[in-house]
Amino acid sequence: MAAQLQDVTGFRGEKILELRLTDYQQFAGPLFRPGFLGDKWPAIDFYVELRRVSRKTPYFFAQAKTTAGSLPKSASSLKISSKKSDIERLLKMPGPTYIFGIHEKSQRVFVRSIHDGTPARAITRIPVSHELTAANLRKLHDEVKGFWKESKFKPKGSAFA
Repeated sequence: MAAQLQDVTGFRGEKILELRLTDYQQFAGPLFRPGFLGDKWPAIDFYVELRRVSRKTPYFFAQAKTTAGSLPKSASSLKISSKKSDIERLLKMPGPTYIFGIHEKSQRVFVRSIHDGTPARAITRIPVSHELTAANLRKLHDEVKGFWKESKFKPKGSAFA
């Protein structure tokens, strides 16, 4: 029974994350287009494309961690459960990667970047200051867009050209 409830909580968290990423109330339209990759993908749950970027389709990878635990008003962070292997896998992925903590009861979503320099150890907390508010959705969009602006999108050649 506990495993079934955990599955339902995780499923609901994934849907909450999709809704939050596609929130458009403060914008002319959604900033992101998330694609769920399925439960069996080892490192990531979502491939997320940025919208509203001309001539390119920047993207990031996301892992969703849902909790049904408490989140007191005085809390400075959301407690999540990740493993060292989760972080190691995300560090190996090319491009921007993030862990999203979803508090299922309040339907609030928080984000933590996994980037060069992130220690390869379990992450158990995400600051509540990283909640996906409209302002932080814009910051996330700008951060990923900036990364891809500075990075090459395609190889210069191929043996299969």
